[in-house]
Amino acid sequence: MTDPARQAGSAPIRATRADTDVLSSVLARAFATNPFVRFILPDDAHYERVGDAFFRLGVAQDLAHGEVYTNADRSGAALWLPPGSPSPGLVEQLSLGLALLRTVGHRTVAAASALTKFENARPKQPHWYLTILGTDPQAQGSGVGGALLAPILDRCDQTGATAYLESSNPDNVTYYHRFGFEVTSEIAFRDGPTIPLMLRQPR
Repeated sequence: MTDPARQAGSAPIRATRADTDVLSSVLARAFATNPFVRFILPDDAHYERVGDAFFRLGVAQDLAHGEVYTNADRSGAALWLPPGSPSPGLVEQLSLGLALLRTVGHRTVAAASALTKFENARPKQPHWYLTILGTDPQAQGSGVGGALLAPILDRCDQTGATAYLESSNPDNVTYYHRFGFEVTSEIAFRDGPTIPLMLRQPR
């Protein structure tokens, strides 16, 4: 796949554990007004305190079980889980649950319920799962996101694999259309947003 956005953004590189803190902060800034994230963490002061820790859970998980891409100036991150990723074991589930409780507090039940709905809605066929894509607000619109998607989407095209995501901001559906993703269904949250689910077939 040839992506013009790659020309505008800095070249993607594999993130390491040493990038965990900076990428968690970048994602917290990127998602500060995201409809789904703020459904889970609606209080501004609470989000300011725990936003970095909230995204650290995802960064740590995907560094351990998948692939995380960033760039030289760490202005964005794309977090992927590969086809056939194993479900967390009991110890890891308990650890994640406790970390979620410490992070979101009284919204833990809502967060856990949402994550369960997302997990149950994932396609049955093997797929690359884009769990998070975010760009620092100061770099948004510069092509960083598209550049960070390229390594895995290129691999999908080369190997005939599908890719999947939940668009936690429905306004981003048009953006993902540019890269070949199509809406297949959606999940509506009571008193919250309706989240489109999107699948991309290899090109």
